[in-house]
Amino acid sequence: MRPLHKLIRLATLVAASSALAPLDAQTTPPSLSTSSEDESHQRPPAFTTGLGAGVMHFSSGRSESAISATLQYSPHPWLTLSAAPGFGRTTLGRATSSGLTDLPLTAGVIDAFSELPWSPSVSASLYTTLSMGDSTSAVALGRTVSGASAAVSGWATDQLNLTASASHPFNAGGGNGSIDLEAAYSLGVPTATLGVSSEVGHADSAATLARSIAGGLAFAVHGPLALTIDGSHGLTPGAPSWSISVGLGTAFAGISPLNPSSPLRRLNKVFGSRVTSTSGYKKGGTGSSSCKVSRTC
Repeated sequence: MRPLHKLIRLATLVAASSALAPLDAQTTPPSLSTSSEDESHQRPPAFTTGLGAGVMHFSSGRSESAISATLQYSPHPWLTLSAAPGFGRTTLGRATSSGLTDLPLTAGVIDAFSELPWSPSVSASLYTTLSMGDSTSAVALGRTVSGASAAVSGWATDQLNLTASASHPFNAGGGNGSIDLEAAYSLGVPTATLGVSSEVGHADSAATLARSIAGGLAFAVHGPLALTIDGSHGLTPGAPSWSISVGLGTAFAGISPLNPSSPLRRLNKVFGSRVTSTSGYKKGGTGSSSCKVSRTC
């Protein structure tokens, strides 16, 4: 457990220091309030961090707990670079294994059109999840996956933001692409979020496409520092039965398709993968040959 303790100490120190960093302007609709009391309209600093911890359970009885540190840098308002190193522990029956989770790396760009109705923004990103173990690892995929994603976001009202996004892997064996639909509603200090995610394409013969619903709350603590609580429920056997996570950091402030500011993206960061919406595994543990390959049985 020594690596986990080191990771917790490092992420906590970085999160605390980044909370004091100067704010960097990000694009928000001009009609929106920028009150420090409103979490959804916060403007995160150029360098942000966050610490998240979560538990995920599969219908087979397999469970995973993980902790991760989100590190994010925006050298320009339109460019965001991020990484999320983590440490996980997986259990099935009496068998237990622990180690580093896959490392998600993302580079994204965004452009906003505040003069148009709904003040829409369009974003695109390239991502890769670097395998920190080998094919025998029970914690992660054991192989590197790369892909691209795109999103369109807009403000239906001063409080309601709607986002539609899609992702697709580049390499074979990287799982299916996915489509996400998300909504965020500002209640002032807290912001409530709800999302639905579905894999697209053809499922393996003995598996089903993963579909999940996720919800969360983000609370403004001080300035860009936010506390988050998220959970998900699998709608098909191909997804984890349920997951829950908590997070604290400046990386979770505001609403942007490039930031981990929705329950789907925050859960992805905690469990270290974008292969499915809320899981670090290709399939969700149904006892099929597919789940044996991806070690989720």
